[in-house]
Order: sequence, then structure tokens, then C-alpha cells
Amino acid sequence: MLLPIGLLSIVLFVELGLLVRTGPLSLDNSVAIRFKAHRIIGLVEPARIISALTAPFIVFVVGVIILLFLNYLNNSWYPRDLLPLALFGSAALISFISKWYFNRSRPSIDVAAYFDFTTSYPSAHVTFAAAAGSAWLLYATKWKFLIFLITSVVATFIGIIQLFLGIHWFSDFAGSILLSLGLLLIFYGVDDWLAERESSWL
Repeated sequence: MLLPIGLLSIVLFVELGLLVRTGPLSLDNSVAIRFKAHRIIGLVEPARIISALTAPFIVFVVGVIILLFLNYLNNSWYPRDLLPLALFGSAALISFISKWYFNRSRPSIDVAAYFDFTTSYPSAHVTFAAAAGSAWLLYATKWKFLIFLITSVVATFIGIIQLFLGIHWFSDFAGSILLSLGLLLIFYGVDDWLAERESSWL
């Protein structure tokens, strides 16, 4: 049941990307204007620092090192043990391919605190943060709801930072959530399938 829902989420991610590649939605413009109107200048620099600290490259390198270290500590290199790494890597690969394929422009300097020349869809900040939490969730054996809650809060907070700075559209954030949720459900489905296969081998 998880696999079809995950695949549907990925399809919706692609459909949204195709929809917004030619320009922002009316909702995107409304959200961008509202964030600009309520932007507090004194909070821009702290927001930029948070954005820099949660940069996709940093999150990816730290996440991969932690996952590899956990596998090393537990001496666990079976296919199921590598699924968190595969999920994280898949999120990174799809994110960068999507940015190239959809080639969506960032919000203009009219609404942004500063201009970013890179492509916009999806938000790599949100995708990588959510993927890191999803990998953690897949690796964990307990406290799964708490991990899911923490991941949701952190990814949403990072998304709000991007919207506050005006460097992403709201649909970039939505697309990142669809992609991350889809990958989580797909890999959970694969994990269940591998668990059944392993039990049949015993």
C-alpha cells in the first residue's frame, strides 16, 4: 500500500514541476508579496545564516557521514541497512535533476531579500532536510513518531526561512514535501518487501 501512495506523490511532484516551470502560480505571488510585506529587516541576516548552515551540501555530507558511521558501528551492510543511504542519495539526485529539467526561475528582487541565480524547483534546502529526517526514520527502530514530528517541524521551519527571504516560491516548498514524502513511502515499501524476503530465507 505504501509504494502506490509514494509513487502517486512523486507523480504529483512532477506534475507540479511541469505546471510551474513557465511561471509562478497566483498562490506563489500572493505568498511572496505577503512575506515581503511582513519581512523584518533585522531578521534577514539571522535567516541568511540559518539558510547557510542548512545548505544542501552541508546537510548531505553530514548525513552521509553519520549514516555510514552508524552502519560501521553496527557492522550492518545488508541491503536493508543501506536503504537510508539510498533514500538520501535518491533525494539528492532527483532534486538536482529536477532543478536542471524544470529550470524554474527564482523570485525576482522585487520580492526577494537578495537574488539567487540558481534554479528554484524544488527547494533543495527543504528536500535535503526532509530526506535526512526520513533516512533517520528508516534507520530507527523506535521513537518513529517523534522522529517524524521533529523532521516535519525542521523541514517546515527551513521552508519558512526560504519563503521569508523570498528566494523560493511556495510551490517549491510544496514540491519538496511531495518529493520527500514520496521517497519515504517508497523506501518504506521496499523495506517491508525486503523484510518479508529475509524472513522467508530464515
